[in-house]
Amino acid sequence: MMTDDGKPPAEVARHAVAGDCLENRGTHANPVLFTIPCGDTKADYKVMFSATAQGKCPPEFDEYTERGGLNGNTTLCMTQVHH
Repeated sequence: MMTDDGKPPAEVARHAVAGDCLENRGTHANPVLFTIPCGDTKADYKVMFSATAQGKCPPEFDEYTERGGLNGNTTLCMTQVHH
């Protein structure tokens, strides 16, 4: 499925896997993250791994937790993308 602009629809961060990049469409305090191509200049973060089982990322990573969903909470450990 494609949107009107010919791009695939945005995927929410809970579906992201290691190597995916994310755009923050919210604020730093209240992020709203969507998966986008890593080559996109709007990419803010790169997912390094999921810490869903542990619920916590090591301190050297930015952490994002999306609450709820069919499988419970999703926790992603990320690094910032520098353009």
